[in-house]
Amino acid sequence: MILVVGHKNPDSDSICSALVATELLKARGEEAMPIRQGEINRETQHILEVAGAGVPELRTSVAGEKVWLVDYSDLAQAPDDVADAEILGIVDHHRLGDVMTINPMEAWIWPVGCTNTVLFNMFKIEGHEIKPQIAKLMMSAILSDTVGFASPTCTQKDKDAVAELAKIADVNDVDAFIKDLLIAKTDIEGLSAAQLVEKDLKGYPFNGRDVVVGQVELATLEQVDGMIEALESDLENRCAEQGLAFAAVMLTDITTAQTRLLYKGEWAEKLVKHEKDGMLMMENTLSRKKQGWPWLQTELA
Repeated sequence: MILVVGHKNPDSDSICSALVATELLKARGEEAMPIRQGEINRETQHILEVAGAGVPELRTSVAGEKVWLVDYSDLAQAPDDVADAEILGIVDHHRLGDVMTINPMEAWIWPVGCTNTVLFNMFKIEGHEIKPQIAKLMMSAILSDTVGFASPTCTQKDKDAVAELAKIADVNDVDAFIKDLLIAKTDIEGLSAAQLVEKDLKGYPFNGRDVVVGQVELATLEQVDGMIEALESDLENRCAEQGLAFAAVMLTDITTAQTRLLYKGEWAEKLVKHEKDGMLMMENTLSRKKQGWPWLQTELA
């Protein structure tokens, strides 16, 4: 049995990738099952309901198991005991991380907007049938990760995949599909500061220390008015409790591509020079992967 697992604090691409990659492995004649490392968010819940798909089993230990990693290749985002598992494959669309294996493995890492774009092409290359439910999961993940094609991470391969998948999934109005998805993506009503930071938080090893950068996608920055102090306090607590050198969260207005960066930690002073009126605003910034994190690396170095 192969366990297919996405990253910690799973987003929609991570969960959908686990489900889709499991189907790909089954089509190859392998025994596989999807698992998740955390609770699903509201957008992912919406996607699973629309597709009629089940939630992967919650499981954080993979010691002694055979695993596929989807939507990441950084050990900081893997199950804590992944060193005691056998990694057979990786499918991802981020930078190559620090995963190392004893035996040769299968790896598909493409510079596209979503892991499901890679998986879609793997299905095509291998000639496996894409069922309507799987098509809906794939197109939902692609539209989520590319913010309805608006993200700078979006490529023509992502757009081509959605065009084909929409036909298989019998989705005639892609614009309406995107609208419903983005409404679910930006629904933060009732969430605490800690839940917002955890919503899409990723860990990175950097210059010998640990760093975390989260992102909250919003319909308007006004949604977090009154929560800034609590969010900053949460970041400060994470640094103290986990020994982090830096913790940040990107508050991103997906309608204007404007991001407010909140940050704390030993390295925070390196960014103060970019503040204006006590705030660090990042213009034309939708993507953590292609814009936020690369910029932070140059500033924190």
